[in-house]
Amino acid sequence: MLRDLTRNDWLSILGLPKARIPKTLILRGTRNLKSQYESYRQYFSNILEMGSPNGILEDVFVGDLDGISAAYASVYGAPMASEVTHIFGVLGTVLVVQTGCCGALADAIELGDLFIPTEAYCGEGASQYYKSDGKVIEASLNVASSSAIKRISDVSVHSGQIYTTSALFAEGEKEVEDWFMKGFSAVDMETSATFAVAEHFGMDRVSILFAFDNPRRKEHILMEGADKDKRRVLGNKRMIELAFGIVQEYNAANKA
Repeated sequence: MLRDLTRNDWLSILGLPKARIPKTLILRGTRNLKSQYESYRQYFSNILEMGSPNGILEDVFVGDLDGISAAYASVYGAPMASEVTHIFGVLGTVLVVQTGCCGALADAIELGDLFIPTEAYCGEGASQYYKSDGKVIEASLNVASSSAIKRISDVSVHSGQIYTTSALFAEGEKEVEDWFMKGFSAVDMETSATFAVAEHFGMDRVSILFAFDNPRRKEHILMEGADKDKRRVLGNKRMIELAFGIVQEYNAANKA
């Protein structure tokens, strides 16, 4: 069964040399799998594209990010995030960084602001197969004092609890308000699953997201506007910069 596949099994399936096993995995939660794949690809060199014979794994590559061995994968939702994290957990990757967008719930979070979850609540279905002792998983990295954060001056950076759901279009005013009243500052579709699998395999984990909308203000995901789009573009740019900065700092602090 798939759970029993070993490191060597996955190396063979992926056609990945043992020497190319990355230290870091960067995930991008997105519906736009191909376009985000190409967008992140530009930051890497020495790229080896990953796949599997039956197409179970796509939009994944291993490359060098400023001299650091890292993998990238476009994922949508908890199942995809958990599957890719599982594979690299088996391979021995030590850090996973979840990126993407979230829906803001807290009043202080504006469109384009960055959000770094301190812990994630499993409101999706994948995490239960990796974590049996509760519904909350903490980030293992505290990046509040990161020098990469200190370089950001044109968007605000927030932290707090995030709720991860698997049913984006099932969100209504009742659900959104309930999540907010329970203390959640944002909602997304991947973080808790990524964290649960990472915890299972002993991987360090952090999530860095930008606020795409604020459903409590009736600013839902389908709304458009020039100013909103500019804020989202800026937030996405700063999120990527921060994620890469965190990877660099982590690598510098954990060199073998």
